[in-house]
Amino acid sequence: MTGGTTADLLLAVTRALRTAGVPVSTGDSIVAARALDRVDLNRRREVRAALRSSLIKDVASAQILDRVLDRLLPIPSPEPHQPAPTGADLLQRIGEALGNGSDLTELAGEAVNTHGGLDDQVRGLRHHTTRTLRGLGLDALLRQLLDRRSGEDELERRLSAAEAEARVQELKELIERAVAARIGPVAPDAPTLADATILLADAAELAALRGALAPLARRLAARLGRRRRGRGSLDIRRTIRTSMGTGGVPVRPVLRRRHRTRPELAVLCDVSGSVAQFAPFTLALVYALRQEFGRVRAWVFIDGLVEITELLEDSRGFLDARRLLSRRGLVAGSGRSDYAAALQRFLADAGAVSARTSVLVVGDARSHDNPLPVAELDELRQRSRHVYWFNPEPRAEWDTDDSIAGLVARHVDAMYEVSTLSLLGDAVAAIA
Repeated sequence: MTGGTTADLLLAVTRALRTAGVPVSTGDSIVAARALDRVDLNRRREVRAALRSSLIKDVASAQILDRVLDRLLPIPSPEPHQPAPTGADLLQRIGEALGNGSDLTELAGEAVNTHGGLDDQVRGLRHHTTRTLRGLGLDALLRQLLDRRSGEDELERRLSAAEAEARVQELKELIERAVAARIGPVAPDAPTLADATILLADAAELAALRGALAPLARRLAARLGRRRRGRGSLDIRRTIRTSMGTGGVPVRPVLRRRHRTRPELAVLCDVSGSVAQFAPFTLALVYALRQEFGRVRAWVFIDGLVEITELLEDSRGFLDARRLLSRRGLVAGSGRSDYAAALQRFLADAGAVSARTSVLVVGDARSHDNPLPVAELDELRQRSRHVYWFNPEPRAEWDTDDSIAGLVARHVDAMYEVSTLSLLGDAVAAIA
């Protein structure tokens, strides 16, 4: 936009935002124009700040604006003598330390300072630990460690994988200790099992939650059965016709028969990072209630997409996250979830979705700076019966950091919070 006027810049930005689905009113444009009049257009950081403060109302829209401005008003790259971004440098040093066996204690502390969100409101040990692990993207680091040893024989690869997983587990424990040291003793109210946050559950709690799935499925089946057996509405014409034999008195009301259609269901589960342990819960619950659906097919994805329908049927619904992560083709690039890429692959499968199909996407709706899946979701809604989104993160986490939950929710039929078994059960019942 070099040499352009304030009006040219503002017109280009508002057009791009509206095209991307961000609502920009005339009043917003007037406020933005006044803000731009008060800054120097040659100082691009000030221009971007002025536009962000006047046009943007949520985190998801801010990310879209940043992409628009990266194209229209890019900030020059830093000079060579300037330090690299702290997060990227930290990630590289952690990767090296994991690979060469160095001590991880100091790096764990740096990771908490960088990604833990301790400058915000302190919410508890698990919250800040999970936030740190998510910020690091340890699943990608683990894959890098394994890829370095891809030339080894089968036994050596297995030993290398066990060693790498042990090192990553060590780092996770050190991060949890670092968080605990910074926030001090915290004594939150202990939730019931049905209300325990699945993404924050430890190994023992995960085992207990898996044990609670079967009773939950039985309760859901009973609830859906009662709904299915519900009486139909009054058929006035048939009631009047029948009443002719009783002198016009409607002694026996006639009800319309309920024609219940069972939707075909396609389930796409994100299995990257911390949400990997959540996918088996959704798949197990859907499998247990498969009689409520005409047909069920399932896929898992990171930035690649793999169908696991046959695996789900063979496993009788009880899938381990590691078994899902081992599927070939799951990772096609960076190893971080890419919703746009996964949905493009899904849409390319001619038999995957039809007008009878309800599509369920399961994931935390975090962009990881990848392209936003707006066009893909819009196409999916046109081609399918319904598009639902299950978000395993608590609603308070939506639209924080790189979450685009608010944006995604505008392009699907409904987004449900499914952070606990209780909420997951309610959401499955709603779409069944």
